[in-house]
Amino acid sequence: MPSLRQQLRSTRRSLGQDKQISAALALARRLSTDLKIIRGKRFGFYLPNDGEIDPGAFMDLCQQMNKEIYLPVVPEGRLPLQTSLLFQSFNPGTSQLFDNRFGIPEPAFNMRECIQPKMLDVVFMPLVGFDRDGNRLGMGGGYYDQTFSARANAFHRPLLIGLAHSIQETTLIPDPWDIPMDIVFTENERIETSRLRR
Repeated sequence: MPSLRQQLRSTRRSLGQDKQISAALALARRLSTDLKIIRGKRFGFYLPNDGEIDPGAFMDLCQQMNKEIYLPVVPEGRLPLQTSLLFQSFNPGTSQLFDNRFGIPEPAFNMRECIQPKMLDVVFMPLVGFDRDGNRLGMGGGYYDQTFSARANAFHRPLLIGLAHSIQETTLIPDPWDIPMDIVFTENERIETSRLRR
């Protein structure tokens, strides 16, 4: 029997191109009217993979508003003892991309263009599944959890926003090391989680 992660990934991948495009545009409209988001200056985005909802339309809008755009890079094998993500500056029009060891596009690694994750104002997180308490099921590597753990961000933590198709909502039992999201956006709604309401 397939695992929950496998089921949700399969469901996500089954969405046709028309649904993916309409979901991405609806997502961009929701994000562009949210004051908690648009007053940020430094944004951590992701490039969609494996059927993930595409934040590209909102990324383009952020570029027009002169926001700073960053993408996650996996530094394993490049920096000793570094196992969490770094975020590297990205220009959608000119930056070159290469597939990392997971087959996910990221900028050609340049440490001088990276900032520490705690310096970001908003981070958009891809996910496999989510619930209304802000729990997130990722791909299983634990990169985002480790990157945004309380220890790693003792003095500041960005607004963590999960982006997903509505069909990815599920029931989750979080592990102790899971870092909850503050808000989840789907093509249909904005879900303010219990973490943000505290």
